[in-house]
Amino acid sequence: MDSTKRFLFWLLDGTRGGPTRVRLLAILAKRPLNLRQLALAAHLDYSTVEHHIRLLEKHAIVESVGLGYGRLYALSDAPDTLGYVREKIRGEGA
Repeated sequence: MDSTKRFLFWLLDGTRGGPTRVRLLAILAKRPLNLRQLALAAHLDYSTVEHHIRLLEKHAIVESVGLGYGRLYALSDAPDTLGYVREKIRGEGA
C-alpha cells in the first residue's frame, strides 16, 4: 500500500471521525456545497462539519472555490485520492 492510500485509510477508517468524513465526502460527491448546506444535508452541527472539512481541505481531499460564507467545497480531482475516496464511498453504501 503506497503512502497516500495508507494515509487515506488512516484518515477515513482509522480515526473516530472517519465515518463522519466519509459521510461528508459522499454528500460532496453529488454536488459542491457550502458549509451550512453540507451541515444541513448531513444533519450535523456546523462546527463539526467545519472541523472535518478543514482537515480534508488541508490534505487536498476536498477543494474550495470562492470566499467567505459562500465558499463551495467539492471533492478534489487528484487521481490518487479520488479513486480511493470513491471506492470508500461506494463501500459505505452512500
